[in-house]
Amino acid sequence: MKKWFIADTHFSHTNLIRYANRPFATVEEMDHSLIANWNNCVSMNDQVYFLGDFGLGDADHLHSICTQLNGQKVCLRGNHDRNSNWMHRVGFAIVLESAFLKIGRHVVELIYIPTESPPNHFQLHGHVHNKRPSKIISNQLNLCVEVWNYKPVPEKAIVSLLDKASKESNTK
Repeated sequence: MKKWFIADTHFSHTNLIRYANRPFATVEEMDHSLIANWNNCVSMNDQVYFLGDFGLGDADHLHSICTQLNGQKVCLRGNHDRNSNWMHRVGFAIVLESAFLKIGRHVVELIYIPTESPPNHFQLHGHVHNKRPSKIISNQLNLCVEVWNYKPVPEKAIVSLLDKASKESNTK
């Protein structure tokens, strides 16, 4: 079982194509690409940490999308995601507001909106889309799909970035 991380899919959110300058002509093309990219990476037994803003539409529509996505999905609710009951109806078995998780040798905070000032620990987040195009700034790692070519991020890539950032901060 592998672990994957992703944020801000915004399925069926037409305005987001323009807002985040996504390379899709239609919302249908965007949704199809996001689903295909997800399933090309994630197997059925993998675990996916979804860091907020799944999509727009009623629960049945979003559930039909969620059931197409491989993996066992954990949701960290974003500001466009309704309450946890809603996200359970969409198809997430576990819905959280934030969590701490050990990734490699690092204990990281999973959260949707990054804190204004970087914490002393690593923080994995969404929310900022491509307004923060660097993947990692200080101790904060942006997992928005725009920064990661619209694909889930493997745990191995995150460990590599955190190890590098940790080394750099130790040499300062």
